[in-house]
Amino acid sequence: MLVLVAFATMTLGNLAAIRQESVKRMLAYSSIAHVGYLLVGMAAVGLGVAAARPALVFYLAAYAFTTLGAFTVAAWVGRKSDECLTVDDWAGLGRRRPALALAMTLFLLSLAGVPPTGGFFAKFYLFRAAVERPELIWLVVAAVLLSVVSVYYYLRIVVAMYFHERKDAPAGYASVPTGAVLVLLAAVVLMLGVMPAPVMGLLP
Repeated sequence: MLVLVAFATMTLGNLAAIRQESVKRMLAYSSIAHVGYLLVGMAAVGLGVAAARPALVFYLAAYAFTTLGAFTVAAWVGRKSDECLTVDDWAGLGRRRPALALAMTLFLLSLAGVPPTGGFFAKFYLFRAAVERPELIWLVVAAVLLSVVSVYYYLRIVVAMYFHERKDAPAGYASVPTGAVLVLLAAVVLMLGVMPAPVMGLLP
């Protein structure tokens, strides 16, 4: 039952995210897909795969920092009446606020599982543990394919930020404390991608 729920959650979350124009809704539906990936790890734990437990904890950590960073950028880019809701509203952010766009790009690539980010090794460790059980191989293959699908809607935002332009784009809301939080989150996401082995060694 857990395997079937994992497959359904991954599939529905990714397919729903593809259709979204709202960045926040896109991130919300992608969160559903990530819950499906976590369920893959839980299924492996339930089947007695020892490596699945630390991989699951690593995934939770990488996903938590990455998602918090992505939603923080989304909240910083605009607020209330000038809130950026659609992908088109992010056009030109790479020129107007290059540091903010760079941080968002890092978080999106991590969510997509692109190296060298924490999200890549989170999926790598989780899926490697799951394939130790033959009955989960097809589920891991499905998860990998759906991860490739997710690259499409994450890169839509990146393309808009760097390759599109919009004259009436909101200026965004600057905040020094929020900027400090983003720097910390980005550093953690990169650290998990550059030095994943030491972190995994600390996990039970």
